[in-house]
Amino acid sequence: VLQGFLFLAAVGFTGTIYLKWPQVKSWWITKDFTADDDTLEKLVKIKEKNSLAQIPTIPETELDPEVPGLYYWGGIDSNSKNNKPGVVFPRRVTSFDNMYLREVCLAVVDGKEVNLAVDEKGNLLKWNRKTCKVLLPDQNLVSVKESNGYAYALNKRGEILVIPLNDNKDMAKYVSLKRSWILPWKKHTLYHWKLNTGKCFHSRGEKKVIQFDTGKTHLVMISNVGKVYTCSTGSQPSPDAKSYGQFGVPGMSRFDEFPVCNELHEIELLNNGLSNLNTVYRRNIQQVACGDYHTLARDSTGKLFVFGSNTYGQLGFPISYDTEQLAFPKRLTRFQSYFKRDCITKCKDIYCSGETSYVVMESSPLDVQHSDNLPFSNNVTYFSFGNGLFGELGNGRYMNSQPDPTPIRIINNDSGSCLVDQWSCGHNHVICKLHSGEVLAWGVNDNGQLGSGKRLKQCKPQYLPDLLQPGTKKSSTEIFSSRLHLNAQQALATGPFSSCIYWKK
Repeated sequence: VLQGFLFLAAVGFTGTIYLKWPQVKSWWITKDFTADDDTLEKLVKIKEKNSLAQIPTIPETELDPEVPGLYYWGGIDSNSKNNKPGVVFPRRVTSFDNMYLREVCLAVVDGKEVNLAVDEKGNLLKWNRKTCKVLLPDQNLVSVKESNGYAYALNKRGEILVIPLNDNKDMAKYVSLKRSWILPWKKHTLYHWKLNTGKCFHSRGEKKVIQFDTGKTHLVMISNVGKVYTCSTGSQPSPDAKSYGQFGVPGMSRFDEFPVCNELHEIELLNNGLSNLNTVYRRNIQQVACGDYHTLARDSTGKLFVFGSNTYGQLGFPISYDTEQLAFPKRLTRFQSYFKRDCITKCKDIYCSGETSYVVMESSPLDVQHSDNLPFSNNVTYFSFGNGLFGELGNGRYMNSQPDPTPIRIINNDSGSCLVDQWSCGHNHVICKLHSGEVLAWGVNDNGQLGSGKRLKQCKPQYLPDLLQPGTKKSSTEIFSSRLHLNAQQALATGPFSSCIYWKK
């Protein structure tokens, strides 16, 4: 019996030490300190020393932050064991020194980082922290996104190219060279795999794509006449692929066969509406945004439509059997309770993380007349809804699901000094560039993707510290009390585990 009690006591003591290890470690560090006026100062010095150990030293040979280029942070090191997390401070990627870019796409394909960029000439680049190479030249691209292991790139002619990322030989099948008629010794690269819009563009003057976005397995695009089309992405559907309603077509729901990859379909219930006189009219859709398995769209009059998965309330409707998945566009109007009765509102901007939605609403008094194509004013409110388990809602709470649109109050203020100029949404984190140039970030931070110098997740927007200067040593207090300011040419990009700042052409 005595041996049994001793065994239980040993197990209990060991378990307590394991659970209370941070407190025990803290006591061990301070056990020799006497309770005098110097104790607090000694603890501050120890904390300062530990913080400085995590701050990298920037070589004096590195270019200053004022020089165009690209700063990257977070990410995963696929060459290390267990995919070691990336850096927590923005670090300059020397391959882009003195370069301007049109767009950057940060992605992960088959567990490996696949970062893309479009340079100022429209060439598609593939890069990582150490190297950069031209993946596809001479295409005059303006935008690129990744979905299901493929890059979808929009060129200036309004065509979307489909580019395999995990097999260079597969991409080579669609590449050919053509000699210039004017300069015969020069060759131009032609790429032949493009989304076929000829079968679906039928309206008068409809001839190109002006904007698009992608989710995990779907793409939604807008033509130059404001009509919306969708398709599944990749080369072929996986055996377990299924629709969550993200296509917005009732015949492509979870009860139907998964659609053929890269075959475009018109979202007729989004492109057409029913007036009060029971007549059909055509909507002019101006913007679309895609999460993993849900889609948001807004038209020229400020109406907001949603469809797809609503598992976490990312469509803004209460979660139930009938609304867990919406296979057709449905208008979302659950914002009016936050505004006065004598105000009219319209949707100004939309963005999506993986399972979270962000909506910018403008308000104006009823007695003020506005045109559908003109903005109201700077009286805007920023809303979020959906998954907030990692703090991506930005409302100060960690919630698994929030179907009710809630203002992000840290951004919203009466002075208007926190107006957001640019959003960039990763899978579970968000970074915003304010009108003042300051940068706010919130959400998951396990890989350092917030760029805050720490790996602590944030449930409300926090200002980012300034970029580290080459050859300059500062205390952690000076670094974390500073604020990052971006100029008009600097833009943000985010991926599943990383973020970056680049100079935009």
